[in-house]
Amino acid sequence: MMRPTPAEDRSFGQTVGTLSPGTVLSCSPATPLAQAITKMRNANNSSIIAIESNKPVGIITEHDLLSLPADSQAVLSQPVEMYMSHPVHTVSVHASPQAAIVRMRERNVRHLVTVDENNCLVGIISRTDLIRQISNKRPFSANDVADALRQATSFVDAKMPITELRHRMHKEKCDSAVITGFPSNLDVELQTGIITERDILRALAEGNDHLTAGDIATRPVTKINSNVNLNDARNIMLRNNIRHLVVNNHYNEIVGVLSFADLLEFIEQDYLIYLNNLNDDSDSELVKARQSLALARKLIENSPDCVMVCNARAEIEAVNPAFTRVTGYQADEVIGKNPSILQSGRQTPEFYAKMWSDLARTGKWEGEIWNRRKSGEVFPEWLTIMAIRDTDGSTSHYASIFSDISERERTREDILRIAFTDELTGMPNRRRFSELLSLHVGRARQSGRPLTVLMLDLDNFQRVNNALGHNAGDDVLVEVSRRISRELGHDAVMARVGADEYAAILPDVKTEQEALNLAERLLVRLGEPHLTSKGDDLYLSASIGVASFPKDANDTSNLLRCVELAMLQAKEQGRNRVGRFSITMQSQKGADLALETALRRALDNDELHLAYQPQFDTKTGALCGVEALVRWTTASGENIPPSTFIPIAEEIGVIGELGRWVMRTACRQLVNWRKEGLHNLRLAVNVSVQQFYGTVDLAEQLRAILVDKGLSADRLEIEVTESLFMRNIEDMRAKLQRVRDLGIRISLDDFGTGFSSLSYLRTLPFDVIKLDRSFVSDIDHGDEGRTLAITIINMARNLGKTCIAEGVENEGQLAVLRDAGCDLVQGFLLGRPMTAEDISRIATASVA
Repeated sequence: MMRPTPAEDRSFGQTVGTLSPGTVLSCSPATPLAQAITKMRNANNSSIIAIESNKPVGIITEHDLLSLPADSQAVLSQPVEMYMSHPVHTVSVHASPQAAIVRMRERNVRHLVTVDENNCLVGIISRTDLIRQISNKRPFSANDVADALRQATSFVDAKMPITELRHRMHKEKCDSAVITGFPSNLDVELQTGIITERDILRALAEGNDHLTAGDIATRPVTKINSNVNLNDARNIMLRNNIRHLVVNNHYNEIVGVLSFADLLEFIEQDYLIYLNNLNDDSDSELVKARQSLALARKLIENSPDCVMVCNARAEIEAVNPAFTRVTGYQADEVIGKNPSILQSGRQTPEFYAKMWSDLARTGKWEGEIWNRRKSGEVFPEWLTIMAIRDTDGSTSHYASIFSDISERERTREDILRIAFTDELTGMPNRRRFSELLSLHVGRARQSGRPLTVLMLDLDNFQRVNNALGHNAGDDVLVEVSRRISRELGHDAVMARVGADEYAAILPDVKTEQEALNLAERLLVRLGEPHLTSKGDDLYLSASIGVASFPKDANDTSNLLRCVELAMLQAKEQGRNRVGRFSITMQSQKGADLALETALRRALDNDELHLAYQPQFDTKTGALCGVEALVRWTTASGENIPPSTFIPIAEEIGVIGELGRWVMRTACRQLVNWRKEGLHNLRLAVNVSVQQFYGTVDLAEQLRAILVDKGLSADRLEIEVTESLFMRNIEDMRAKLQRVRDLGIRISLDDFGTGFSSLSYLRTLPFDVIKLDRSFVSDIDHGDEGRTLAITIINMARNLGKTCIAEGVENEGQLAVLRDAGCDLVQGFLLGRPMTAEDISRIATASVA
């Protein structure tokens, strides 16, 4: 066995506190055993500690559960104290891992409870923790699994009852058992299993104590050969999150089980040999230690940071030159004294009590503190205190490192001033305004007086910046702030809370009417001409919102939300006016927000589905296509109409995701219809303008879907509305042409309801014109209605476009459309939007 070098032992410079897991289970000694076992099972922990007044008095581990009597159900209702191990074996949270290893070995235990200076519970350290945290930093050199395989292995038949198995594992002091005797007709890897203490715990917690070993055994097992390197074995355990490996010899026979306990035993032996060998090399090690100490002293002497070392009685033993330079005290003036000679008096006794408490608990304290120089000047410093401990965890010294942060403190004050003040106007900014509003709300709540808040937004101010430039715009904003200040008076608290938004707290306004009158006067004042730097008059308007505490809201955040809603209402009603908050306003905005949130979740929750409206040939009556229509049924069963949620999807930017889902789902269904023999159906899908301006080109999206689904492009048709191309017809013509080049047909939906022009129909690549339902409905209302519908149909035919009429609801409408030469029709007369299965049935019936 190779001895580790001192460099390899650096992992042992940690403390057991840094190795302890984040969560430790505890319970009262009076807790029923069944409840404690369930708690261990749910947390996947191997132990639970019984405590009284936060001090450990007992412990139950997975290994202890092996000692329960065969009829374990009879004892599960008894208190933990009847079966816990006590007294508890503890170790200081500041002790080194090697001290923990030695203590575990001396006391023959697998867990140590970590405690603080008051013997209060901090955590627990187990062999598993030591393996996980230390062994990966201590290589096993050339050692194989066979070198660490020490414990005898228990082989058990699968038919053995768990109660008997538990007794046997306890008697043979095994933490695992290999299970054999499974039916020979099973696969080879399933004919061997393993049961560990964790499996016994799970059986007890789940009430499965009546089962056999084969019922709860883990299969298949993870096997390794005995000649595998220990490093590889350890890595397999850590990677697969397991604590046992079944070991085979070179004849492929099971010779034992390698556990974490075996690895720890191996490390213990390795480490003890290392400690013994250190005694033999004491002279060389002592020389190295002295060299390291001399180097450390040089570093401390030349450090720009102040260093002060105190003994365990908090008496100063040493300081460095930087300490003298910052505090003004020479070393002989402070050595032997308490560091309290530096106290400024700014920190309270409670502050120091907590500092020492944290230092005792964690071994370190760091923070900002104010101290006093010898000259009497008070200064801020950043202080770090570290407790230096012996190997047994007791504190021998305290090392303090601090630096003068006076300049940083002045810089921070400048930063805070900038952080809370609007640089342009000198007013408080939004962050500071929120703090001031909280202060005034608190005062109003204590005095029982109302409080009025006003928010103002300049209308279309961006045009000022665009026309005159930002410098002139800034001059206008400064003048606006002056007018607001003069109009509202000295008692008002004003702030610039946005680029062209201002807010004010009006503590002396007592009535709602008084607040509205003041806001109206402010509008008049702001409407007066502003003189620009060029000598021109500039006219502005503003929208003002008004809300009050406690009538409209009872806290700061809600009051701000109310006044913003009131301001938005003033804008929506035409600008240059005052909006007063009302509860209905909040209800509507809240409903809109709830619908937006629900829509974002609808795709993930499978609340969306497609309906398909059939399209028929007017001459033959045959089903020749369908239009895919998205429908939304919420989890509560409420049907939200597309006219409600489609505009919201466009507004909040999820229409792209929604459109892709509709396209993929519809194309997938078209593939299914093709598999059913319906090869002649054409699929029409509506497309939003935003889908043309997404991050991925729409034509590229459609091409990818066609390739993925294996569809012919001429089976797909996209429907667009006139609003799609009204903004930039040339750009949209190019985008539509890329789609048309794929072979996909393009339909102009709702023709005649927008800004139709024959020139658009001639230049844009449309294949289909869709006659809007309003024209179809007008057929029933006299000759003019019929004439207009027939004219559009003739125009489509003359331009070589297919014409589809939607909204056909009676035989009279159908007859007129058929006689006029309309190619396709859809509507409630022939078929409402229906499921894909209904489309299949109609198509099959028409073929028959």
